[in-house]
Formats: sequence, structure tokens, C-alpha cells
Amino acid sequence: MRKLRNALLGMAVAAIVPISGLGTHIATIALEIRDVLVQAAHAAPEQDTTDFLAFGTRIRSEPGTHASVRGIGNPGDTATIHRRVIGETVVCEDGRAVSEWLDVTDERSQISGFVSGCFI
Repeated sequence: MRKLRNALLGMAVAAIVPISGLGTHIATIALEIRDVLVQAAHAAPEQDTTDFLAFGTRIRSEPGTHASVRGIGNPGDTATIHRRVIGETVVCEDGRAVSEWLDVTDERSQISGFVSGCFI
């Protein structure tokens, strides 16, 4: 009986030891993946630049037509796009309904704010 118990105990230990080593290895890999993702999240995102499509494009404080106007952008001004957000839906001159707003900085005036996707 004692030999059977020792044999079963030995088999259990033999099965657990590699699994615990595998667990440690998986945890190490998971931590390395997490570190890479954190570094990627903290890296400065590439910013797109574009131009305003219409004269007198309003740069607003929030992504909606009722938000206050911070300034005006015009064709020829370079606009740096920081991010894209969903805001109030605007019907463009061509009939498209657009709810995408762009958080931009007008590089000529250095005014930052939101512009409807219709105008960029």
C-alpha cells in the first residue's frame, strides 16, 4: 500500500512540476506582451495633416454645431489631425450625413478644436 501511495504521489509531483514551470513561462510571456503594448500605447501617435476644404470652416470647442467657435480654418491652412470622434451628425453639401468630427490644430493660427468631417 505504501509503495502504491508513493508511486501515486510521485506521478502527481511529476505531473505538477512541468505544469507549474509552464505556468511561469506563460506568465513571463504575458508580462513581455503587456510591456510591449504599454510601450506602444505611450508612443506618440503619428499625426495626419490635411487641409480645410472650405473657406470659413468653423473650429469648435466640442464636436457639435452648437459648441462655441474658437476660430476659422481656410484652404491653404494646414490642419493637424489629433484624433477622430463621433459627434453631432452634420449633413454635408453633397447630401452625406457625417457624424465624424476631427480634433485638429490649424497650424497657421495655432487654434485647436473640432471640425466636422464634411470640411476636412
